[in-house]
Amino acid sequence: MECDRYGVLRVLPFILSDGGIYKAREIYFTTTDMALVDHFRRAAMEAFNYGGYIVRRSNGAYVVKIKGYDYVGCVRAVMPDILYKADMNRVITLPSELFRDRDLAKWFLKVYASCDGGVSIMRGRRGNTTFYVRRVFITAKNPHLREQIRELLKILQYTPRDDKDKHVYLSRREDIARYAKEIRFLEHVKVTGNSKRFHGLDKNQLLDLMVKSYGNPHLLDSFFFPL
Repeated sequence: MECDRYGVLRVLPFILSDGGIYKAREIYFTTTDMALVDHFRRAAMEAFNYGGYIVRRSNGAYVVKIKGYDYVGCVRAVMPDILYKADMNRVITLPSELFRDRDLAKWFLKVYASCDGGVSIMRGRRGNTTFYVRRVFITAKNPHLREQIRELLKILQYTPRDDKDKHVYLSRREDIARYAKEIRFLEHVKVTGNSKRFHGLDKNQLLDLMVKSYGNPHLLDSFFFPL
């Protein structure tokens, strides 16, 4: 089969975040968000002219499966290291196009953050003063992948930080405002159940609210009472 390299580059962040390769013969993508299922299948259609089929697990998660050595071969031709994304000790290398093409870099970050990242808002107190700590974050357990995500953000002139655990994040007001304007998240993707305060909210709506809250922090108060 013919491989659309550009299409594969666009489907790659789905596979690297909430997806993977099974036994070198199946591409899969797992999520609880039907919006992400739709986004993945559209990207897969661009790359392979095939969107796979959906399996519903007993826990409510959706798994999209694309079976066939040819499809996996297309992905491996673009990123040979993708089979080893779960190996924390192995160096994996993102395709060079991501570091040369700003639009591809933005797409990669948008998709990855939509699947395995989001918005973090924490409330703290210093004496009688309360304050909010705002972040846009991406989760990547593999340190080599995390460093390259950080490099993509730096190429785009952001100031990312690495918590040395599993997150790359933006915390400067200017960076977060630019992210909300230039990159954002995929449309209609929701905050997952991992967030007790924001579960079910649209990620882009929460991002916009966070940006607005710099001028009016009380916009966030209703999520945090009682402290």
